[in-house]
Amino acid sequence: MKKLSLLLVSIVLLLAGCVSIKPSDFQPDFQNANLLPRMDIWFDVPSFQNAYGANSYSEDGSTHPESPYGVGVFLVDSKTKVYTSEKRIQDACNLWVNDVTNNIMDPSRKRTGNIVLRIGNAYKKNNYKWSWLSGLTVGIPNAFGMPMCSNTTELEVIVEIYDMKNQLVAKFNERGTSTTYMAAYYGYYEFQRKAGAEALEDGLTKIKELIHRDFAVINAKLK
Repeated sequence: MKKLSLLLVSIVLLLAGCVSIKPSDFQPDFQNANLLPRMDIWFDVPSFQNAYGANSYSEDGSTHPESPYGVGVFLVDSKTKVYTSEKRIQDACNLWVNDVTNNIMDPSRKRTGNIVLRIGNAYKKNNYKWSWLSGLTVGIPNAFGMPMCSNTTELEVIVEIYDMKNQLVAKFNERGTSTTYMAAYYGYYEFQRKAGAEALEDGLTKIKELIHRDFAVINAKLK
């Protein structure tokens, strides 16, 4: 009876502590010193479908028209809803729009091109090495922060920049990684969302450094 009571207490604490990931949790604050001119922002939905093993997407009118950059590549902004069932794809779209708008380009300048985000290879794995300890301790330490498992996500982040004639100006490819732990704070799915967003953010940070390095060349080609 005592063990059962302790188990019930731990479950209540665990459920009470679980929170959802909010879009505001993933707003990159690394801004390039020199911002590129304004560009339309495009998002490759099928590449994220493949990365997360999703089967279908649901778009609204704000994702039209499709682009010359491939089927399922849509013009997006802060109001775009590109996916309904797989939250990690919508998370990625929100993060991408925020990063380009605030940290890569100057929205007040004249539009001079387009910028596209795609995902290449992806690796996602949960590690349950703490599960046996959670079982032995009837989950009590988990309610106070001990992980139940972790998720490692690695994403091949691809960014392409085009001029007004849709000629490729620059292409960057970097790998973003993140390991996030599941404890009382993040629920079973939420910690995977967090890992996905942080992996994308890591890859985009590396790409922003490359854009900064090549700023003069890119800026000249966009004029």
